[in-house]
Amino acid sequence: MSRLSRRRFLGLLAAGGGAMAWGGCRPEPVPQPTVPGRIVNAGPPRGHMMREITGWSDFGRELPSCELAVVGGGISGLAAAWKLRRSGIDRLLLFDLEDALGGTSRSGERAGLVFPWGAHYIHIPPREADCIHEILSDLGIIEGYDRDEAPIISPGALLRWPHERLFHRGRWTEGLLPFATSTTGREEVYRFEDAMLRWTLYRGRDGRRAFAMPLHYSTADGKVRALDRISMADYMDGEGWHTPVLRWLVDHACRDDYGSRADQVSAWAGIHYYACRYYDYRLQDQYPSHTLTWSGGNGYLVAKLADYVGRDNIMANTLVAKAEVEGEWVRLGLLDLTNGDKVMLRVRALVYAGKLHTAPHVVVGMASEQAAAMRSISYSPWLVAAIFLKEPLAEYTTWDNVLYDSPSVGYVVADHQSDGSGRVLVYYWPFTDDLEASRRRLLREGHQYWVSHILADLHPAHPDIYDKVERIDLYRWGHGMPRPVPGSLWGAAAQLRRRPLERIFFASCDASGLPLCEEAVYSGIRAAEDALECIGYPCATSLAGLAHDA
Repeated sequence: MSRLSRRRFLGLLAAGGGAMAWGGCRPEPVPQPTVPGRIVNAGPPRGHMMREITGWSDFGRELPSCELAVVGGGISGLAAAWKLRRSGIDRLLLFDLEDALGGTSRSGERAGLVFPWGAHYIHIPPREADCIHEILSDLGIIEGYDRDEAPIISPGALLRWPHERLFHRGRWTEGLLPFATSTTGREEVYRFEDAMLRWTLYRGRDGRRAFAMPLHYSTADGKVRALDRISMADYMDGEGWHTPVLRWLVDHACRDDYGSRADQVSAWAGIHYYACRYYDYRLQDQYPSHTLTWSGGNGYLVAKLADYVGRDNIMANTLVAKAEVEGEWVRLGLLDLTNGDKVMLRVRALVYAGKLHTAPHVVVGMASEQAAAMRSISYSPWLVAAIFLKEPLAEYTTWDNVLYDSPSVGYVVADHQSDGSGRVLVYYWPFTDDLEASRRRLLREGHQYWVSHILADLHPAHPDIYDKVERIDLYRWGHGMPRPVPGSLWGAAAQLRRRPLERIFFASCDASGLPLCEEAVYSGIRAAEDALECIGYPCATSLAGLAHDA
């Protein structure tokens, strides 16, 4: 949730106090009165319905063919459809199996209160992120550029102050850096900060930044890519950084962005978190790194993209259960989840922007090594809670609120960007260990079980939480985001995840390996441009910075 750009190390370090190691759990919850609410996606995952499809004979009538289709209504699929529409494609269909678009960027609404169910912010894109600048300009979020070529952001999108705080040792402190316990600890933090600044400024022999946005704009230098073969924790061990405060901070960053601890994340991905944007306060005058957010989180971007694509081109509640290349066409088997109808459709090319671990079950004729690469993607499960309050908590001050000794990564105040009433909190809990068991537990346990754990986690920081909570709704993400484990970003499996299958082009952030909104946008646009080239339809590229196939 939070980013180093807003962490002012030098201003926040304070002497004294002992650093508490993160234990990963709170005391067991005590019995409390039942809290109203529901699990929004309480049924079995809709994607599992494809298991009921045995072959093409299951499908009946055939719909009129269309030019291009997109599978998946998350940010990547919508970005692909945006590119296709922008290039002049009118005969286009986008399919999503859920009742609402957005994937992990979808938003919710209750009693006029809008809030995110997943991803809830982006940042001003760095200079090289041409496709991100283009799409944000089209959506009216970037309104132009100043004389220094820095983006001018539309009113209301920039994160309002105050930004973030940390609950540590019984009190709230501004920012996310807890106490440094010694001169040695403070020096380690300084060395870490300096190292991340050097990586931010580093350019390879090919002239590219070491850690660019999108990922594929980064240098191909072996020295840099070798960092993908070790974990972020191993990298820190090699640098001699062991102070608990710093290790907690980096662990929090990895859990927040990747749903994984530093010992589970590629060092390339861990450093990218800090170095891909100009977070360091010493660069603040060179280029902005401000946070952009909305009451509905990235659901705001979803709605804007859907409007651009055209609602008539979007078919929700539709499962693409089968896809097969047939000469100059791709045949699709569609299941209407509202009435059970099974129909066929032929398109000239397909962008597959769903979760890629599902692709081997859908796409006919995929090579075994490519199917294995997609099945091997590791996904972190997440639980997200929308907490509706009768009145604001006594301690409400900031947008992002982090609890030092917690299995969660904290909560955001959804209405901080609108009326600032503090009536809707959105709480994020990634499961980092024993993923299959955690996924089963997430789907097995009921509403009150999770609510009791969430309230027990929040109670030390907010003693009035039990009195003020009105309702808690839950959303379970069994496969919330791909985890950039060591070796997953630049190895052979990464190339297989992105490799097209004739007229089928794979997108989503699963393809690149980094679970970031910007990566989803890039991946969708790249797949769309490849699909256009496949059918012989000329278009101006949105990826001018992609000078080589990384």
